[in-house]
Amino acid sequence: MDLKTKWSSRKLLATLLVILVIAGSDLAGLGLDENTVDAILKAVLGFVGAQGLVDAAGAFAAARKVADAVEGVKEEIDADES
Repeated sequence: MDLKTKWSSRKLLATLLVILVIAGSDLAGLGLDENTVDAILKAVLGFVGAQGLVDAAGAFAAARKVADAVEGVKEEIDADES
């Protein structure tokens, strides 16, 4: 994975945004209460987890296609040898 792709990851950007919002509010003296911080963290963790599942499903589908292609090549080789 190239550097541009890594830095454009929605999971990474969402995580960095939350860090900036929470740290920025503390530095600005806004003092988000604990319930607000918890709600923000839970929302982002849910988003990151869901994106992780989508990525895993995509990787699984790609692996399945490769396995099917390999199986097809094996079948052709076996047919040619017969």
